[in-house]
Amino acid sequence: MKIFVWIALLVLWLRLDWLAGLRKNKQHRSTPYSKKDGHAEFFDDGIKWMKQLEDDCRNAVCTIDIMFFILQPDDAGRRLMKLLAEKAREGVRVRLMLDAIGSRTFKKSLKEIPHEGVIVQFSRPFIFKGSWFFLQKRNHKKLAVIDKKIAHVGGFNIGLEYLNLDPVLTPWRDYHLRLTGDITADCQTEFERDWREEALPASHGNGGQYHLVSSEAVDQETFICELLKQASQSIFIGSPYFIPTQKVEHCLFHALEHDINVKVLVPGTPDHPLVQPASYRYLRRLIERGADVYQFQNGFYHAKAILIDGKLCDIGTMNFDRRSLLINEELNVVTEDSAVIKSLVESVENDLLYSRKLKPGDLKVQPIKESAAWCVGHLL
Repeated sequence: MKIFVWIALLVLWLRLDWLAGLRKNKQHRSTPYSKKDGHAEFFDDGIKWMKQLEDDCRNAVCTIDIMFFILQPDDAGRRLMKLLAEKAREGVRVRLMLDAIGSRTFKKSLKEIPHEGVIVQFSRPFIFKGSWFFLQKRNHKKLAVIDKKIAHVGGFNIGLEYLNLDPVLTPWRDYHLRLTGDITADCQTEFERDWREEALPASHGNGGQYHLVSSEAVDQETFICELLKQASQSIFIGSPYFIPTQKVEHCLFHALEHDINVKVLVPGTPDHPLVQPASYRYLRRLIERGADVYQFQNGFYHAKAILIDGKLCDIGTMNFDRRSLLINEELNVVTEDSAVIKSLVESVENDLLYSRKLKPGDLKVQPIKESAAWCVGHLL
């Protein structure tokens, strides 16, 4: 009998901790960024993007500031670290910030990896301070700023899998932006905010085409709902994980009720055994209401993007799931730049060629498996 009492108390504590964590998490410490001018180059190939990042770092003369959720201690990660150490020896200030859990294998291997001169810092250490909510809060951002003039934001991390060298998850599909112009000032501020853990002020905008959106300054759930509500014709959502909150899901239902075409692209091959089954109930409800849902069949689809009416797009680190919407630290770029949107549309159309459109009966109900996945997904 006592065991059931303890389980009930644990469940109650987790629920109260969740509600308190959500409330505190919405008390943003930073001011939001304004729209800025800029230019962006779109990447959907990890090999080409990695080469561009290395070239930008190689040409740096003053500073290199890099922040990633995952940096693997494999050949790709060691190659980047070698380059960063070389630049540090040349007198370039090099700072590297990694999530303590996402890059835990790199952290364990750091002593074996030459990195002299590179200032390394791990964000959000896995230390229990009385709250399970904040223990699982991760820094999921992928950001690089070179000489305060060039910035990279998107879905790619650093590792061989992102370079199409994973035996199961190849080819790896992701979307990433290389930014130049005034928008890079906000990218630099974002890095400094995380590095110093300070609420630094955002610079004034000039009404440009680029808007940096940080979870430290904007409620992600509200931001996504406001983005979806701008649609009058179509919504495209690309995400490796699809577990929306009730508020976001209702925004999609509302769009479908008003004859807005909703298209969702998710992976066919999962990178986690529980995440895909947890998404089935949400995908089924969308299909039943008339949405077009596709599963990518050629490798792994890790891209995070939203396209509204073919005129406005959001590209960054935020997955379409509760963890990104409610817990994690995320960073996205919203733009109306027609060149970026053209590149995104072409990439999405290509990915859809290698995808299977799901029919109402394709996602069969598996009560035990789905319920277990849903419960674990909500707990984590």
